[in-house]
Amino acid sequence: SSSFSSSSSSSLRLSHRFVPLRMMSGEGEQAYFNRCKAEAEAGIAEAMFELGMCYLAGRGCDMDENLAVEWYRKAANLDHTEAQYNIGVCYYYGRGVTPRDPSEAFKWYQKAAEKGHTAAEYALGMCYEKGRGVDKDTNKAIEIFAKAADHGDATAQCKLGECFFYGRSGLEENYDKAAQLFNLAADQGLAKAQYLLGLCFYYGHGVESSESKAAHLFLRAATSGHPQAEYQIASCYYSGRGVEKNLDKAVAWFEKAAAQSHPVAQYSLGQCYYYGRGVAKDEGKALTFYRMAASQGHAQAKYWLGIILQQRSSKAE
Repeated sequence: SSSFSSSSSSSLRLSHRFVPLRMMSGEGEQAYFNRCKAEAEAGIAEAMFELGMCYLAGRGCDMDENLAVEWYRKAANLDHTEAQYNIGVCYYYGRGVTPRDPSEAFKWYQKAAEKGHTAAEYALGMCYEKGRGVDKDTNKAIEIFAKAADHGDATAQCKLGECFFYGRSGLEENYDKAAQLFNLAADQGLAKAQYLLGLCFYYGHGVESSESKAAHLFLRAATSGHPQAEYQIASCYYSGRGVEKNLDKAVAWFEKAAAQSHPVAQYSLGQCYYYGRGVAKDEGKALTFYRMAASQGHAQAKYWLGIILQQRSSKAE
């Protein structure tokens, strides 16, 4: 499935997932669009929803978020659960509607959640946690996350696990419950949960410590592009913890994490280039990566950046 998240603040990246488009086997996009349009105009709610998906994705038509919302609304008003959830996402992020309206988003999430739509339950919980479209209520948020987690929603399982892991939102720290929830979500392929379960195994939180299991989980999450997991598996290869030491692989994973602006990975790459670990010594490249990490406030990167610049200044004199 595809996802949309706000770029304005990391706290708003709620992973509100749009429901994936359905298409018959062997059916072309244009034919599918035409079929959806004809059936939607005949008043069929499912076709209205699918037509909205076509306009959102530009399948068989020009992309048009305004028309997507128009057809979602028609389907939602006919009590189509997924359309209710999707129009909530549109209002939350301001897609096809102006301006963003978290209160309207909350209303539609609530309608879908009341019918057991797990992604809507999770989104509703995030609204309560952040106070978006409704008064902030962390107790209510936890209650809803727990319901969505019980219904099998991986994102909610991971979210609830984080609350237990870090002792957030009024919950006491409980590594056993955190690890159990991360495991459920990790089994569904959620990269963040795989990474967090990896941390549990790495540090022995809620599970018996196992660096090899931790490295395996970090690798699974890293393969899905999770930046913290990319850094962790790079560190494992660099130090030989949980895997056979391999500086080439360490550098490759540091590079992937650094490309996603992970400051410690950027600093680590700087160190690799400065000392020639896994790569040929290259002070210029080391300087580049130290600068990247330093610009994000990494203290050691600032220190090494200063050292190199001071050395260059001394040589110039």
